[in-house]
Amino acid sequence: MKKIAAILTAVVLAASCQDDFLDKTPLDKLSEEAVFNSAALAESYINAIYTVLADPYQEGNIGCITDEGYFRYGGTSTRYIASGTMTPDNIIYMNEGGPAHSIRVTILNIWNRAYDRIYRMNYFLTYVDEKGTKISADDIARLKGEVYFLRAWTYFNLIQRYAGVPIITKAYNLTDTYDAQRDNFDDCVDFILEDLDKAYELLPTKEKAVKGRVNKDVVLALRSRLTLVAASPLFNDPERPEGGIFRGTYSADKWKRALDATKLIIDRADVDGAYRLDDTYDGVWKNTDSPELIWAKYFGTTAGNKAQLLYSVVYFNGWTAFNPTQAMAIDYEMANGKKFFEPGSGFDPQHPYKGRDPRFYKSVAQPFCNYPNTDNSGYHDNVLDLSLYYDNVSEDDFAVGKKEPSYTAKAKHLWHATNTMGLELMKWYIPTSPISEAENGTLLYPWFRLAEMYLNYAECAYKTGNEALCREYINKIRSRADVQMPEVTESGEALWDRLVNERRVELAFETFRYFDVRRWKTAQFYENIPIAGMRTMVFRNGTQNDTLYRVALPRDDSRVKHCYYWPNSTEKATYVEANGKDIFAQAAEDSQGAIEVDGSCIKYRWLGNDYWVDYGDCCLNVAPTQKHFYNVGGEWPNYLMPIPANEITKAGGTIVQNPGY
Repeated sequence: MKKIAAILTAVVLAASCQDDFLDKTPLDKLSEEAVFNSAALAESYINAIYTVLADPYQEGNIGCITDEGYFRYGGTSTRYIASGTMTPDNIIYMNEGGPAHSIRVTILNIWNRAYDRIYRMNYFLTYVDEKGTKISADDIARLKGEVYFLRAWTYFNLIQRYAGVPIITKAYNLTDTYDAQRDNFDDCVDFILEDLDKAYELLPTKEKAVKGRVNKDVVLALRSRLTLVAASPLFNDPERPEGGIFRGTYSADKWKRALDATKLIIDRADVDGAYRLDDTYDGVWKNTDSPELIWAKYFGTTAGNKAQLLYSVVYFNGWTAFNPTQAMAIDYEMANGKKFFEPGSGFDPQHPYKGRDPRFYKSVAQPFCNYPNTDNSGYHDNVLDLSLYYDNVSEDDFAVGKKEPSYTAKAKHLWHATNTMGLELMKWYIPTSPISEAENGTLLYPWFRLAEMYLNYAECAYKTGNEALCREYINKIRSRADVQMPEVTESGEALWDRLVNERRVELAFETFRYFDVRRWKTAQFYENIPIAGMRTMVFRNGTQNDTLYRVALPRDDSRVKHCYYWPNSTEKATYVEANGKDIFAQAAEDSQGAIEVDGSCIKYRWLGNDYWVDYGDCCLNVAPTQKHFYNVGGEWPNYLMPIPANEITKAGGTIVQNPGY
């Protein structure tokens, strides 16, 4: 293959809208000798391989497949996955002949994209090893180190989604027979670790690396995440100890391996001083020089549609792509460290978002919060209005048997008031930056940051029996300068609850939740909790305004529950979906007993005690459907992605499908 014009054209296109260092475009129609003997051109070739995993700032954000958020327009991107109807056929992208949206959730179904880039990585390594290069020894070592890391990064993301996958180290020619089979999960992990070893030897230190390019510390961070995932119950299950394609052979020692791997990157911070937690929680997305960033993707102003699509409260006529759910909001502790349903929490139903963990206010935009923006037309003094207004109406007008009064005014983004969550996304928002379809104000996406490494370390410490170390690293995060949450003091099961919740809050909306509840094998509970929104209703009677929040509340048997009515209905809400089943009863059925319900109340276990959360006042009639995480024939198929049907066909049937599909 003397000419690689097609490859160069493809990688140039793939590199569009990336970091500044990815904007270097190699010349078209160059011979492979020219490309792989020029440091600049070879670097441009590798730049495009950095795009193997699309950044999570996609319109159909992966968080909308979890209990974090909801995307009401995600019929071909998120909703069909969240509803439990994912199949090997419907995850195929439109540009590959399937029904899935081609530019949404490209971070989830990555099979075709990944193996395309693996081919390019293998092609580069094969060429420079077999034919040699005139590139200087230092430059070729760095470039090979980047490719070894990127191949490890690619395979990690594959096994996290699909379990064992074919390990391919050669660049197939058009005449080659592609009959690869899936390798065992443990073999894939070992292969990734080998590539990371090679990358670590060749890559420069952080101090000598170009910002945005990988370095030795990025290798250590991926080693931490990889070994943590490989040690987790989904892939290291004591109840299913046999190894194979779908999981590894069970060994408790895998937690020790993960602990040791994570300590290497922890020491770079705690011993060497190379990193530290940012003083501010939002510094990790507002400051390109944040001391917490280990590896990030940086954006230019021409990057196009990015984070503005996730929080378009003010723009695009109310189109929105990410609404945080009630299930997410209720897990932010009160400032005193208690959940809102615990006795002594100080929770006030008339001010449901008052007195929360400071991270809540930098992550979730709630009614009447300060929401400064570059175009505040329609807003007053930068206050975010997410309310429905009713003139000459009181709460009594919603009594049983009465027709729900029509609202008289609403926030402009609530053009369909019953199909939003009533909350908006604050995380990633930069008030001083432009938000438009043509100009991007988003600065970066953090692939790895120190807080994740601390939480990884805490989890490994817990699993290896060192609860004191676990508490220490959870508390490091809780003591961030602008957070200052009370110290965690629990042990045993209660300490695990604290750790799980800390990951949920600290890493909210950063794609971790989807993979965390899967690797812990807890998705049958969390992902069967009905999607519930809230409504803020302002009753205007002359000069007196009363505000009523319809939110999830602690169960109170003295309170009249279920007072929500469907619009224009005289009937009490029964929470029935199109299939005729009550959504709470359906959740209990789908979860196979993991969820216990009583009417519209769901039982949560927290710090060794059971609490009931009542969703009866919430907005529950979301479209197109509620969430479902099904069991099929004894398997929970959605713990793994299905391998796209067209890829199995392409392989001639040598690749077996994941269980349940």
